[in-house]
Amino acid sequence: MDPERDRPEADGRDADRPDADRPGADRRDSLRDLSPGQRLAVLAAASAVALGLLVHTGATFLHLAPRNAATDAVGDTVNSYMAPEFAQSWQLFAPDITRTMTAVGARVELRAADGTTRTGPWRDLTAQDLAELRGNPLPSRVRQQLATAWTTMLASHDAEQRPVGPAGLDSEQYLKRLALSRMPTTPHGVRIERIQFRSTDTTVPPPPWKARGTRTAPVARLYPWWPVGAADFAEGRTS
Repeated sequence: MDPERDRPEADGRDADRPDADRPGADRRDSLRDLSPGQRLAVLAAASAVALGLLVHTGATFLHLAPRNAATDAVGDTVNSYMAPEFAQSWQLFAPDITRTMTAVGARVELRAADGTTRTGPWRDLTAQDLAELRGNPLPSRVRQQLATAWTTMLASHDAEQRPVGPAGLDSEQYLKRLALSRMPTTPHGVRIERIQFRSTDTTVPPPPWKARGTRTAPVARLYPWWPVGAADFAEGRTS
């Protein structure tokens, strides 16, 4: 046998195979195969998407940024674009720096089975939350609800601490339920009749590098008694 004669002849088909038969060739040549009009359409669509992202990012930045000359000039337009679909509940650069610390306390009035009443001691609800939050890498969100509930209550009540509309009633019930959940369980035959809140606002001292101003004494406020009903207790608790 002649090994040279039996060897398959190289016909050069692998070398001459067109690029269209090679992996990935269609992806590389997809734009090359488009007509000028189609290329223009793709370019216009990509430009529109990029422009839309740029406009949306800029509007979001202005919506979240503190008040400045730019937000004064286009604030209404930006807010109209962002609301309600893209509305944000946070802001950049911490514009509302906390200048006062508010400590919220509560006490309850107890009624015994014989009809006599007595007032329980004040309980510092804020101190309870802070004690659990400090040094806790994974604090419970429940411990962060008091400040929000208190701010909402103040915003939905008038100067006489009367609820303004349904929002005021809802915030009042929510705050009562939150505070009552922090109270110890009452003895058998004793129920909670009313609850009262007080707040103490303390000015946050300035940092050491700032000029020290006049420090004001803490301001304490006492709020009216609110009646307590069965709906004010969390599920599974009646007093």
